[in-house]
This record gives sequence, C-alpha cells and structure tokens, in this order.
Amino acid sequence: MQFSRQRLFATSSLAGAAIMAAAVPSGAMAQDMADDTEIGSTDVETSDQTIVVTGSRIRRPNYDTIEPSIVVGSEQIEQRGITNLGEILEEQPAFGPPSSNPVGGQSGSFGSGQTFINFFGLGSQRTLTLVNGRRYVSSNTASIFGPVAAGSQVDLNTIPTLMVDRIETIAVGGAPIYGSDAIAGTVNIILKDSYDGLRLDAQYGISEEGDAPEYRLNALAGTDFADGRGNVIAAFEYNKSEGLLYSDRDRTARGLFYAAPNDPDSPFNNVLIEDRRIPTLSPFGAPTTIDILPGDLGPLGAPGLNFSILDADGNTLAFDQNGNLVPLDFGTRYGAVNSSGGNGFSLVPISNLLSPVERYLGNVGANYELTDSVRAFAEFQYANSKGTELRAQPVYNTWLFGDAGDPDGNLIIPIDNPFLSDEARATIQAQLPDGQDVFYLGRANTDLVSGLGSTTVEVYRGAGGFEGDFSLGDRDLSWEVSGLYGRSKTKGRSRELVQQNFENALAGCPVDAMNSPIQTLSSTCVPFNPFGNQNSQAVADYITTVANPTALNEQWDILASLSGELFDIWGGGVAFAVGYEHRDESADFDPGDFFYGEVDPTDPDGPRSQYGRSIPIDRVSGSYNTDEVFGELLVPLVSPGMDVPFVNLLEAKGAIRYVDNSLAGGDITWTAGGRWQPISDVTIRGNFTRSIRSPAITELFNPTSAIFTTADDPCDARFRDSGPNPANRQANCAADGLPADFNSNIVDFTTEGSLSGNTELENEKADSWTVGAVLNPRFLPGLALSVDWVDISLEDAIVSVDAEQTLEACYDGTTFPNAACDQIDRDADGQVDFIRTGYLNAASYDYEGLIADLNWRFDTPFLGAASSVLLRGSYQYIDKLEQQVGTGDLTTIRSSIGYSKHQGTASLTYNNENFGGFAQLQYIGSAEVDPDSPANAYQYPTRDEFIMVDAGVSVQAMDRLTMRFIMENVFDVNAPFPSPAGGGVVAYFDGIMGRYLKIAASVEF
Repeated sequence: MQFSRQRLFATSSLAGAAIMAAAVPSGAMAQDMADDTEIGSTDVETSDQTIVVTGSRIRRPNYDTIEPSIVVGSEQIEQRGITNLGEILEEQPAFGPPSSNPVGGQSGSFGSGQTFINFFGLGSQRTLTLVNGRRYVSSNTASIFGPVAAGSQVDLNTIPTLMVDRIETIAVGGAPIYGSDAIAGTVNIILKDSYDGLRLDAQYGISEEGDAPEYRLNALAGTDFADGRGNVIAAFEYNKSEGLLYSDRDRTARGLFYAAPNDPDSPFNNVLIEDRRIPTLSPFGAPTTIDILPGDLGPLGAPGLNFSILDADGNTLAFDQNGNLVPLDFGTRYGAVNSSGGNGFSLVPISNLLSPVERYLGNVGANYELTDSVRAFAEFQYANSKGTELRAQPVYNTWLFGDAGDPDGNLIIPIDNPFLSDEARATIQAQLPDGQDVFYLGRANTDLVSGLGSTTVEVYRGAGGFEGDFSLGDRDLSWEVSGLYGRSKTKGRSRELVQQNFENALAGCPVDAMNSPIQTLSSTCVPFNPFGNQNSQAVADYITTVANPTALNEQWDILASLSGELFDIWGGGVAFAVGYEHRDESADFDPGDFFYGEVDPTDPDGPRSQYGRSIPIDRVSGSYNTDEVFGELLVPLVSPGMDVPFVNLLEAKGAIRYVDNSLAGGDITWTAGGRWQPISDVTIRGNFTRSIRSPAITELFNPTSAIFTTADDPCDARFRDSGPNPANRQANCAADGLPADFNSNIVDFTTEGSLSGNTELENEKADSWTVGAVLNPRFLPGLALSVDWVDISLEDAIVSVDAEQTLEACYDGTTFPNAACDQIDRDADGQVDFIRTGYLNAASYDYEGLIADLNWRFDTPFLGAASSVLLRGSYQYIDKLEQQVGTGDLTTIRSSIGYSKHQGTASLTYNNENFGGFAQLQYIGSAEVDPDSPANAYQYPTRDEFIMVDAGVSVQAMDRLTMRFIMENVFDVNAPFPSPAGGGVVAYFDGIMGRYLKIAASVEF
C-alpha cells in the first residue's frame, strides 16, 4: 500500500493563514493543502479549490477571516499526547478556567468528570461548540443541581481525539452564521472526512509519584471505494484515567485555608491556617451535655464553657475509632468552627483532586460522489463516558446545621445506649445536669456514605445530507442540505442515606419500627453504633440506598444553504450565502425516586418530604424550537493588482440572521466588518457584532424547588456599613426594625428558600467589536503575527438571582420596601426564615482584552537536510472582565485566580523527517484572591506568576512505527503559594500534579 506523509499543521494562527506545515504521520486525507503551499501568507491558496472557514458559509480560496481566530491542528493534539480536547483548548490564553472538568470536582451523580470549556471567562453557556460546522447535542443536566450553569454546553469528553483534523475557533462574530450561544465565541471541531489506511495508537501516562495512571487505545481506519468516488472512515478510542484525592499531593494535603483571625489585633480579616480541622465534626463522635446553639455559646471546647465532656485534667473528650473517649486536640482555634492542627475532622481525605474517567468513543463517516456535481455525506458518533468521584462529603449531624433531633442536627443519645462502654457512660453521666438521661453527639458519618458517586454520559449523534454545485448563467453556485439528530443520556449513581432507616438503626431497631418506603440495599434492620468506626457493612446497607438521577437531551436540526457569486464589480465577484435552519431542543431531568422525595397520598400536588438529607428535587421537562433565516455578503471593493495607492486589498463583509424562538421570541443577530491591506504584508481587520443566547430549558422550566442557602445579610452588623450607599442601607435596615448590632444567622448557617424557572425570560444580547492587524512580512517568509482587541458588552444576561443579591436589592434600594423585599420572610427575631429566588434577565458582563498570536515556520538545512522549526506563541491581556447583577456592586473577575491579566504560551517545534521534538512554556500572570476586597482582607491576597515547561520527542523507529515521549511540568514547578487556599486547584492543577510522563506508539498500515 502506498503511504503519503502530508504536511498539515493547523496552528493557533489569528492571521487566518492557519495551516502550517509540520511532518505528521497520517493516511491520505481529503482536502489537504498542496505540499507547496506558501506558509504564513494571508492569501494561502488551496490549489484551485475553495473552502469554507469557521465564521462564514461563503466559499473562498483562503483562510482569511475578519474575526480573531485560533486553529489547533491534529498534530498539536498528537504531539502533546492530549486525551481530552478540553485540555488543548484550556491551554489557549483566551479560554478561562473550565466550568467543569475532571479536576477538583464535587458534582457527585450530577456531572462528575464532564468537560465544558469557557471562552473569555464569560461562562461555558456562552461558548457555542460545533462539530463539522453543525450543532452538537448538549450533555449538561437540565437541573439547578447540574454541574455547571444552565445552557447547551457540549461535553468534550465525548469526541475522539484521533478523529479530529483541526479545531477552529473565532472570537465573537459567529452568531449570524450559527445562531444562539456564540456570545463569547465559536469552537468548531472539524473531523477527518477521508482516510485511506489503518492506524493503531497506544499511550500510557504516569505521574512521577507513581499514581494517576492514564491509558489510551486508538484505532483509525478508512478506505476508498467505487473507484475513488467514495470513502468511509471509522475511529475507535478507549481511554481510562485514575483519580487523586487532596491527600495524594503535598500542597493540597496541607489543608491550607483562610479563616477569621483569633487575634483581635490582627491586621487581616482572613488569616492563612494550615491543617484545617473542624473539631465538632468528628467522624467518631463528639459528645456534649447540651445542644450547642449557633452564635450563643461560642466554639466547642472554649475556655469557661461547661457543656463539653471533660476528663480529670479538664480536656474536652471525643470518641476514637474504637469507641473510647480520648482528649480532643483542638490545635489552634479560629472562630466557632475551624481550627489549625489537632485531631478534629479534616476535609482533605474526602476532597477529590482528580476524578477518574473511563470513555468508549466511536465515529464513522462516509462520503460518496453521486455525480460530478452532487456529493452525499454522513457521520455517526457514539460516546460512553463515565466519571466517578473517589470520595464525597458525608452526611453530617452537627449543631452547625440544625437543632438536636433534626435530621442534620446533633444526635440525641440515651445514656443507656448499649454501644456505649461502661467507662464512657460513667464519664458522661457524671457530667450531665441532674435529671438528664441523654447527651448530644456531633458526627461526620463517613462510615455510612463516603463517595463513589458517578455520572455516565451516553451520546448518539447522526448527521447526513447532500451538497453540490451547479451553474446559473455564468455563475457557479454551491448548495447543501443536511439534517442531524443528537441524543445525550446522563445517568447518575450515588449512595445516599435514608433518614427513616437511620433513625431505626440508631434507636436499636425497635420491634415496631417501620422501614422507609424507599428501598434500601438491605431491608433488615441492624443497630447503628454511633461511637467510633465499628459498624458492619450490613448496617450501611440497611441505612443507604442507591440514587439514580437521569437526564435526557435531544436535538433535531435541519439546515439548507446556498452560496456563490451574485455579480462582478470593480474589485471582483460579490459573494453571498443564504439559508434556513430549523432546530428542536428538548430536555428531561428525572431525579429518581430518592431525590424526588415522598409524595403525600392525601395531597399529591402538595409539598413532598425527603427520604434522606437532601431537599426534594423536582423533575424538569421542557422543549422549544427555532426557525432561523440567514444571509451573508462579501464585497471585494479593491483587489490586488488594481494599483490603488495604499490599498492592496479592501473588502467588506456583512451577515444577518433572524432567530424566531418559540419561547423567547424573535431577535436579529448581525455582523458588519471588513479587511484592508495597505500593502500585501499588512492586513487590518475588524467587525461589529450583535449576538444572542436563548434561555436554556432549566432557566425556563425549573419548577419552584426548595433550596438551602447562605448569604451576607446587608443588615448584619458586619455588612451594614458596606454597599453602594451605606447610609441608605443603614436607614432601610433600621426601618425594618433591625438593630445596629444585629447578628444574622443566614451569614453562617443555611436557611431554607426556593428557586424557580421563568418562562418570561428573553434572549441575552451582546454588542461586541474587534479590531486587529495581521503581519506577514515578505522579508520573513513563513511568519504570521496577529494582534486583536476584543470588546464584549453583554446585557440582559440570565442569572439565578441568589439570596444575597435579593437581600441587597431590598436593602440597597432607593425605595423601601420594594419588590425584592417581598421575596424575603423574617421571623419575630429578624432572622431570615425563607427567601425566594429565581432566574431573571438581570446581569451584565463586560470583557475588554487583547489577544495576540505568532506562528513562524522556517527551514533549517543546517540542522538536517529536511528539517524545519516552528515557533508559536499566544498571549492574552485582560483589560476588563466584570459582572454586575441588577443594581448591585460590580464584581471584578479580571486578575482573580484563573483570570490573570497576563497569560500566554510559547513553543518551539523541530521536525527532521524521522525525528522531532517540542518544548512549550506556559505562563500565568500573578492573580488575586478577590480583586474587589480591601488590602487587609487576606493575609496572602495575591498569587505569584506561574511558569511551566512541557517537552517531548518523537522518533520514527521503523517504517510504520512512531514512538513519542512526553514530559509535562519538566521542572516540577509547584503551584504558587498558598494555593489551593482561596482557589486555584483548577488554574494551577499542573503545578499540584507535578511532573507527569507519557509514552505513546503509533503504527500505520
């Protein structure tokens, strides 16, 4: 069989001349560029063919765009050993921290291990992800308990890497071409559509610590048929990665945390503590003689308090794992809850650092030339991706969450409990008040429910259609008609505590005890021992059940377009594209019997009671459809060769789309812009764009759901002097009868409330513009440098207005009381008793920044006859990134952790036939814990810059075998101190992980 070694290098080129050459083993691929393509030119020719680039439906002979663009090629993905497409995009400076990925997840059975990308930090719901220029079904759970904000996000776990030809992205400008969601930008994953041969891939990765292994097996096969008129291509991928806990890495195992200082003279509002502990949440039980009331008595074990169980030396006692009373070492106390050191409860061993993910991915594509001018095409994708949480926070019994006897409050334990040792009973009974025969026990129930929640996402997607060309008079026109169906089903699985059975077991299984209506793993009651860690699996099986929430998203899409040239003017042919698109979206979320809760048979439509500790979670179901028409025009005003002074090229582009959403109504999105070349070496480009995002099904249809929430109450003494107008806030609080020294429980402890969807929501709207320059100097062949300024102003952004924002709207309002005040219920003592929240078009976002990109490929015969070097660099400067909800204070996101003002990557790649290598530097500038806080808010308010280097080599060991060796974080650079306190697990994960090694082999036939 004959093999071809194509040179296709789709790199991060904002110039639009993004296809750069690099030696990459591959089969024969359709639509490859000619081997003699001029690298770096902004008028890159693709033989005599025309192409369609992301951000346009007009065919053209080059890759130029009026929007800033980033292109990542398949060889970059292979070179880096990427197993999830989110990884390569997250390295690009223009992408903020992902809204969800396997790092640092605590999503349980509602989205563990999923990957949703976040362009410009405006939220993953405002990044449109396409596959081959068409919509892809979302895997986001349609529930307020989903892993990310409501929207149509695409899980990049579900797309096989070996099938990817390149990833094209554009900043803004995509909405008139593709419709809703492209506010920040558009990511278009373009798959290989033709292949001739067989390729097998295997890869193994392991950390220097000897953990977090990753395995991957890939296969790609394709063949021509019907004398070359058709091609069929198929890919399969298996990938498995193991997980990590916080306790598996030194930096996260240290338990760094910001706490209120215990020194009243401290200059800081929050000081850094190490080895954070919560003494009252002992996993083995912490007994007290009375129930501790929030805010009334102070921290457990504080001097002068007499409600702890003490030994003869005055030490506070708690149970050990064997049920013996031992001194509780408080370490150094900070406030009523936290301590540094000691032997209290630590969250470190139950916090996920990296979630295990296992994936099976398949893709089949085919195309066939029915005639010389008509081509049929089809593609089918299947994905099965399972993410698991190694551990999860247990259910707690503590005064922090309720009164004794409440499901989450302290346990009330009779002094004659049979599991209590005689010695412990005597010690406790001696300290109980006269006539009291019970004591109280705080406990973290890690022996009953401790994790392994999982999410399995199964995606089916099929797309197909016809495309062709014809002549009308002397004009050549192209057309396409396509349709697709996508289905994503998300299945959760988690072990949950059933309260009724827990109470039965705690009471010793009375003969008249009734089991909960919800089935548990065992129906046989076994008494529960609350002292130590001495319960059998039979106890846990009786007390727990398996919850199985499911989410089903479906998508139908029909698209028809026509493009070509209308007529000629002095600069050339005026090109156009017009079309129609119809889309149906539906989503159904079923929390399962356990999370849904128990229905009162006498009042089926009334409030439900929970089976466990979770509030009842509502089912969500809804659908909408859109009818959309669009048009695009490209007008060449001046073309090269017209000899116009200072104008080598001048073209204008406009695009418009009308979107009629069956629920949100009709809106127009448009783009107007152009390109100007004063000389062939320099291109100036820019555009103005109006973009929209339609409300998601969760935002529209979520029923009124119960929630528990905390908030900074503006009338609390700690916040009364804050806000946009402190005097106004103080007056409104006083008018509500709240004294100046008021202490609000909702600040520190959860309070019941509700959250509702809103069918009256309107489309989000963003007005954006970009302007930039592209340099392709003739005296430096192969060089492409681009610099663009991006400005995005988003209004009517849909947000879930939370409890704190509702309180601020009430007490910071210029009129009092106002409509927001009607959503707040206070009891006779002024404490917030209930608060109603929901989705509103109430927020705004502003982004302003500069993005730059450099690509320079040049031959290096002095380093080998066929050798070449490619230099790449990408950079983002964030000048503004902020959010405002209603009339509340502006929230500055710029400079916060994950959104450093300065971010960039730089790489050098060397290729010499059978040998190649690369080195890549990643730079993250300094950051702040909270850019809006005063200088004394945190003891360590900033994070230093983070610089990391990856490197790798590839060797063609035999004619058909290529080996690759990759090292990530070559110099084992640690995350900047004191991460993860104040955040940073996702932003600095590579520094927390440490040095990581990968080895891969590819065989082609």
